[in-house]
Amino acid sequence: MTDPAIEIIGYEICTGCFACQNACPKAAIEIAENDFGFYYPKINENCERCGICQNFCPVLNPRPSAGEPKFYAGWSRDEETRIRSSSGGIFPEIAKYILENGGVVFGVGWDEKLNARHLKVDKIGDLSKLAGSKYVQSYVGSAYRETLKEAENKKVLFSGTPCQTAALRSFGNSKEIVTVDVVCHGVPSNLAFRKYLSFLERKFGKRVVNVSFRDKKEGWENFHVVSRLEDGSEIRRHHQLDPFFRGFLFNLYLRQSCYSCLFCSIPRFSDITLGDFWGVPKDLRDRRGVSVVIANSKKGEKILSDLLNLGRIELVEVPKEVATKGNPRIIDGKYAVPKERESILRRLKETDFEEIANNLKPNPILFRVERLLAYFLRKL
Repeated sequence: MTDPAIEIIGYEICTGCFACQNACPKAAIEIAENDFGFYYPKINENCERCGICQNFCPVLNPRPSAGEPKFYAGWSRDEETRIRSSSGGIFPEIAKYILENGGVVFGVGWDEKLNARHLKVDKIGDLSKLAGSKYVQSYVGSAYRETLKEAENKKVLFSGTPCQTAALRSFGNSKEIVTVDVVCHGVPSNLAFRKYLSFLERKFGKRVVNVSFRDKKEGWENFHVVSRLEDGSEIRRHHQLDPFFRGFLFNLYLRQSCYSCLFCSIPRFSDITLGDFWGVPKDLRDRRGVSVVIANSKKGEKILSDLLNLGRIELVEVPKEVATKGNPRIIDGKYAVPKERESILRRLKETDFEEIANNLKPNPILFRVERLLAYFLRKL
């Protein structure tokens, strides 16, 4: 008899990636949220302690991409695609390319209750379901098994966090599967996000039906968090003024494994890595958004090359040092754990988000000064 993977690695290192659930032949592993809103495996009575889940746990069996990565600044040449995307619009171009060639796409969208979930898209018209960044951990469900089944006769694009693409790679590196991961800051508590939504609904008296974390109406580097209410009205805040986003940026309620992530490193665990190109060279800076793009494999390189030759995207190769200077999570997954993290998570179980929101309010004068300084620095 062999222990399940979770009993070997422990809860502090577990990323909640869903690999063990997808691998188990006896449906003996269920994934559920713990008291603090993070996904963890639970072993049920069907477990025969066969140890199969160990073979597919990316923590126990990491399989990074082979090859020397190439770093680029990139963006979509389609104006609307670029504007509607969180950064430069590279992901929707890759997704359209896969769909146009008879494939399917697995990515993260909101369900009707604003839970982030992995969804399958097989029509270009449905790609909007996957648009925008979701700053919570997605419910993967059986998406790895579905991806493998679809890849038996077509191309499949799978996108997710680094630990999720690493999990999919543990099932094998099919030539038909293209993986895209994001430069991940870490995943915050789903409980914190739900309490935040309830806080907004009480304050404004209407149900929140959609959240856009990266609205670029006032520019890519000046993005806003926009919550749309059931009557069509919007709550619009600069990202540094939104309480949930501030707590996320301060790492106050991230998953435990995110403070020492095993998958935020080079080599990466996907064919292509995408993110915001913070610190982009000034000759490439554009308020419409610029992506940092990393080709981690020959498969990823070929897709980017095809899109470049088709005139769909622009790519400018940059040194590794330039690409990673403003994006340290490309190469380093370590954060200090805030001393108040545990107390915040415990309070979230018992109270609403208002107390945290009040504690996260920035000094309005200091905020305006910082905005002015940033404006003049951009001008210079």
